[in-house]
This record gives sequence, structure tokens and C-alpha cells, in this order.
Amino acid sequence: MVRRGQSRQDVSDRFERLGTGFLFTEGPVWHPTGKFLLFSDMPGDHMRRWSATDGVATFRKPCNMSNGLTWDRQGRLVACEHASSQVTLTRPDGTIVPIATHHRGKQLNSPNDVVCRSDGGIYFSDPPYGRAKFYGVERPQELGFQGVYRVGPDPRSPELLVDDFDRPNGLCFSLDERRLYI
Repeated sequence: MVRRGQSRQDVSDRFERLGTGFLFTEGPVWHPTGKFLLFSDMPGDHMRRWSATDGVATFRKPCNMSNGLTWDRQGRLVACEHASSQVTLTRPDGTIVPIATHHRGKQLNSPNDVVCRSDGGIYFSDPPYGRAKFYGVERPQELGFQGVYRVGPDPRSPELLVDDFDRPNGLCFSLDERRLYI
């Protein structure tokens, strides 16, 4: 990391292995008040939780081959699910609610990464990775494009922001949130 006024940052921290035996990990997200890390092992269909106290434990299995994870403004888990081709919200009571499933009557490809904006907007990328055997469930793609969306009030019609990408993946906002980087 380079800070303003510095030419470089010395790396003095040591890396620590938190666990082993995973097939392909994705979507790490830190819970700031709970002090734990959630991450997905997509091919293992296993969402795991790590804390300094408990180490690695199961959070959800099966998890519909979840990939990207984040917390919304209310502290609820938002997950991109490859096997179900949807974006879900996990309420505090554990209830899982789909918040994006289709676009113009066709099933989404396989939501991949997700970010939340400070105004509550939820944005996600939708490449076809989860329609391949190892990363999801092999099946034909219904949409003729791969897009980036904003979740709207109806899970069957998220707002398509852009559809001219080949395999859109990671998302993040600029610090002032005026730009969405894909």
C-alpha cells in the first residue's frame, strides 16, 4: 500500500494460514463487529466462518455454491449464488431471501461479485462461470449477454447497467462512490 506522500510502504506484517483443504475459495468478507471472516469454497458448496477464537467452522452447507459476499447497510449478508443463479439476502433470523433472480423473464447467468453503496444500492456482476461443472451447475445460458446490475425492488427485474463485457467479475466503488469499477 502506498500512502500519500510516500513512495512505497514497507511490508512488515507476516502472513498466516487460516486453514487448508479447500477446493477454491472466494468472496472473503470481514464482519467488523462480530470480528469474523466469511468465505466461500464454491466447488465444495460450503460457506465457512473464521475467527481468532474458533478457527475455521461451517457457516452454511450447502450454500448454492456461493461466490461473492458482502454486508449490506443493515448488516445482512448478501451472497451471489452460482448454483441457483441468484443474489440472496440473509436476514438476522437466518431466512434467505432472493433479491435478484431473472432479467426480462430469463434466469441470470451466475451472479459473481457484489458490492453495496452507502445509499443502500446493491450492485452485482453476472458472468457465466457458475454454469460450468466445477464452479457451479452445468446448464445452458438463458441470457445472450453478461452484465452488471443494480438490485431493484422486484427480484425478477434488476436494473441492467451495462451488457458489453466479456465475463465481468470483481466490483468496487471509488471512495466518493461516483464510479463503479468492474
